[in-house]
Amino acid sequence: MTKSVQAELRRVGCLAAPADGDWNAASQRSLSLFNKNAGTRLDVKTVTVDTLDAIKQKASRVCPLVCEHGYKVDGNQCAKIVCAEGAFLNDDNKCEKRREKKPVATRDSPEARQVPEARQAIVRRSQTSGAGMSSTGQPLTGLEREQGCNSYQAIMSGKCP
Repeated sequence: MTKSVQAELRRVGCLAAPADGDWNAASQRSLSLFNKNAGTRLDVKTVTVDTLDAIKQKASRVCPLVCEHGYKVDGNQCAKIVCAEGAFLNDDNKCEKRREKKPVATRDSPEARQVPEARQAIVRRSQTSGAGMSSTGQPLTGLEREQGCNSYQAIMSGKCP
């Protein structure tokens, strides 16, 4: 009798385990699930002829098909969910687009260590000009010194080379 009830519970989709004739906790849960979905009040602790007859009266699936993660209901079976390229299956069994990782600037990057060109030009100019030097970086001649070409202002005025 127990094996027949289990076989009928499998037929209506309420029992996933094989019909082995052992009325255990899994079998009792499946009959409770049948009661909930069929609107019956059968005793889940014991197996009777009334229980077998009540289940046999159902011509098709009573309990909903429940699929594992990564599968969806397709008619009367579970089908694997396949996501498009660039997407992944989330916890809700939905395909979701992958988010692109945006580059993050860090202080250690080579670009951050480079000195801007304008700053380098100023450094070179200050190193090449000064007292006793012309605007071209050459030492002043006696004539240039006589004309007063040893000052920054004279060089910048354009009268000195």
